[in-house]
Amino acid sequence: MTVKAKLEGHTFDLDALIELFREGDPKVSKEEDGYYLSSSQLDGLMDDGGRLFEAATRLLQKVTGVARVLDSSFRPVSLTGTFMEDGGTGTGRRHHVVQADTAEARFKAYAAGVVTSEGEVPERQSPPPPPPPEGPPYLQLALGHPDVAEALEILGKPSVSLTWVDLYKVYEIVRHNVGDDKALKAKQWVSSGDLSAFTASANRPDVSGSDARHARPTGAGMPKRTMTLAEGQDFIRRLVVAWWNSLGGQPT
Repeated sequence: MTVKAKLEGHTFDLDALIELFREGDPKVSKEEDGYYLSSSQLDGLMDDGGRLFEAATRLLQKVTGVARVLDSSFRPVSLTGTFMEDGGTGTGRRHHVVQADTAEARFKAYAAGVVTSEGEVPERQSPPPPPPPEGPPYLQLALGHPDVAEALEILGKPSVSLTWVDLYKVYEIVRHNVGDDKALKAKQWVSSGDLSAFTASANRPDVSGSDARHARPTGAGMPKRTMTLAEGQDFIRRLVVAWWNSLGGQPT
């Protein structure tokens, strides 16, 4: 039977997971009573609550890592502790996890409809079938690539934002995977200027203050270019997607 783990979080983020993982393994779906994450990795564990919750936590961490890379607005969601074994009729066993709630206003823009000069809305055409969801192929990379799995552990942290330390660790994993700095630059996944700005901003306290990796600046003078933390996160997203694609995450 398929085992599903119930999720909780902001609707924007839960819907984003459905968009990325609406098919395949793992899969995120919306049902009458909420959002659920299912995977073959959870099957057969309903009789062992501890192992089930641990496996679901690891799975959600990887799912979060992929979503954080592919969607810059994504915020982590969490397990409710409720699991359902679905054999067609649906049965469930419950676990209760107490977590603090944080209130936050979230807004999302939607494209407006096209209106003709006469004020009439044109008839909608049947949309083409959607492409396969992006999430599962990237997540499957972790099964055969330990470096991808390690990067997802960092990218999938439940914190709202990653730190410079987190981002730099991911950069180091990618750099080591391809060889060294020279090999990474040769890939041309990101520009040399962006790479220099990222490393300087991550490392230097005279750029990023107490959030920097080091307590004292190294090198002569301020770098020509720097990045904010948000720009550093965007840099890592671009770098990681290019790396994943080179490993076969998506067809070229």
